[in-house]
Amino acid sequence: MGKEININQAQDEQMQINPNDLEDVVCNKCSSQCFEQTFLFKKLSAVLSPSGQETMIPLQIYRCADCGHINEIFLPKTSQPIDE
Repeated sequence: MGKEININQAQDEQMQINPNDLEDVVCNKCSSQCFEQTFLFKKLSAVLSPSGQETMIPLQIYRCADCGHINEIFLPKTSQPIDE
């Protein structure tokens, strides 16, 4: 029996969600359900940067905690798949 989560949709309206009814997200390589945060970094050129200086932009993504694989759904849409 899972814990029910209340999600506020409007000021007075609440929806009950049972976690057992949700689809699991698993690693496409090893089927683990455990993920950890990691970051990709992108360079913003000085020409495009508001400060006029080259800037590093961190993009938070998630990788499998067991094998390190990064599912494509966790990558920004413009990024290419990452080889491990």
